[in-house]
Amino acid sequence: MLDVEGKGPAELSKIGDPFVNFLYSLALSKAFMRPLGRKVSNFILAEAVVRSGLRDRLGSRLRRGDLGDIAEGLIFMAWAQGKMDIGEAVEILAGPLSTEEDRLRLREESVKGFEKLLRHVAELCLI
Repeated sequence: MLDVEGKGPAELSKIGDPFVNFLYSLALSKAFMRPLGRKVSNFILAEAVVRSGLRDRLGSRLRRGDLGDIAEGLIFMAWAQGKMDIGEAVEILAGPLSTEEDRLRLREESVKGFEKLLRHVAELCLI
């Protein structure tokens, strides 16, 4: 894999951003049974960080965008270190997704998926 030793989640967010969007697009495509490509909003990622309990372990002066960056970096780091594969991440993200196309419902289900994924990543990376 990629050597990410000594690099923190914020530093890995630049490559984590497109990686997380790719995972999310795969999860949506799996749930809706058709190809979909979407970007994950910072709202979804930041809310998932809070709900996963990771927020309490981070600095207190972080904005929503910072929390989103950290989430992206953590997810990428788990994959780059070989602790999680793409299929596993997609299964976790797709789990809470229904085939309802209501935007608010999809946002809530997406937050739940990322919350589960971040809890899993925290376990794998001993965070």
